[in-house]
Amino acid sequence: MTFSDKIAYRRLRVRDPAFQVFCDKLRMRDYVAERLGAESLPRLLDVGVLPSQFSERKGPYVLKANHGSGMVTFVGEGQVLSTDQLREAESWLAVDYGWGQLEWSYLGARRLLLAEELLGAPNGSYPPPDYKFYTFDGQVGMIEIHTQRFNDHRSMLRLPDWTLIAGKWFYERPDDPDWPRPPNLDRMLEWASHLGRCLDFVRVDLYDVGDRVLVGELTPFPGAGDDRLQPASLDAWLGKMWRSRPRQR
Repeated sequence: MTFSDKIAYRRLRVRDPAFQVFCDKLRMRDYVAERLGAESLPRLLDVGVLPSQFSERKGPYVLKANHGSGMVTFVGEGQVLSTDQLREAESWLAVDYGWGQLEWSYLGARRLLLAEELLGAPNGSYPPPDYKFYTFDGQVGMIEIHTQRFNDHRSMLRLPDWTLIAGKWFYERPDDPDWPRPPNLDRMLEWASHLGRCLDFVRVDLYDVGDRVLVGELTPFPGAGDDRLQPASLDAWLGKMWRSRPRQR
């Protein structure tokens, strides 16, 4: 079975309560804080049930939905949410994210809005590069790196020793093969291993912002099993790392 096969199987058949923790951002923060300390997370500035609660808050910060993925908007220095951003946030609250791709563990996530500190890369741009650690039984097998996600989205795949992997997710454009090894890679590998311990698979998303490493998300269903790795041999190779046989719970 390929990696994508196993993600799809897990999404449809495996009912691990830990997945519900990971898919509720506030609960995920508590899970991470218990294991790595609160300083390993971006600062939480506010929690609300309506966009209007944030209408007068001045940036910088990032507003995101607690109960889904990709529902994010940025508020720059000294700015407030625009009318379009307020409407967008209102639309998030109407989304029952778990039904879109049958990712059951999102169904219990609370429909809330979170304001977090706006993270920047060492060069001052935001968001910083996003490092996604594919972790199997506490061992990192692959790192997926995303840069310039909201303007000129690029990505690449690496081994834990930073060797470039010749492959990609089907929709992404390759990044610079000479992209430098992040200064805190060893710490990120250690954190991903620690957070992935006792789990047959979890993707641990981290940020290296120079003086800090921060946890972004813990993801049990990357791409919902629908986003195929290319070439097919890469999908099969990553699937072999998933040593624990998926089982129904």
